[in-house]
Amino acid sequence: MIELSVLEWGLIAGAIFTAGVVDSIAGGGGLISLPALLGLGLPPAMALGTNKMVMSLGTSVASARFLKQKKRILN
Repeated sequence: MIELSVLEWGLIAGAIFTAGVVDSIAGGGGLISLPALLGLGLPPAMALGTNKMVMSLGTSVASARFLKQKKRILN
């Protein structure tokens, strides 16, 4: 396990938040989050898996919210 300082946690949280905003607007948030994860020293396989998991979760939540809003609009 990689030990991170409070500053590193803050930097990675900011990078992931920024990646999520970019991904929700135009896509391509992985171009921000993946280098941030690799820059912290994560092994490439772990960084890719973490990036894919986070982006998949974000897409799933966005899809669920879209379906919920669509259901409200149609009724």
